[in-house]
Amino acid sequence: MIERIVNLLFRWRPLRLAIFDEVNMYNSITRIMADPESMKTATALWDDGDGWRGWTVKENGNYYFNDIPEKSLADAMEILGGEDEN
Repeated sequence: MIERIVNLLFRWRPLRLAIFDEVNMYNSITRIMADPESMKTATALWDDGDGWRGWTVKENGNYYFNDIPEKSLADAMEILGGEDEN
């Protein structure tokens, strides 16, 4: 049953590529979190066409994803670089 579902999911190329992209993102986050030096600079920002989005991992291990488009790269960096809320 599970094999049939997996075969159906992976039959459609766009869905298969989206699944692989998602897996690669989580694998890269796992690698970053395992490396203390990388944790100091673990941030990614990109322009989705409607605004800047990004993610970051803080030193305390919390993962933040900004899914609200920001007007500028500086605004996105400010949102993700804010102080930790404890």
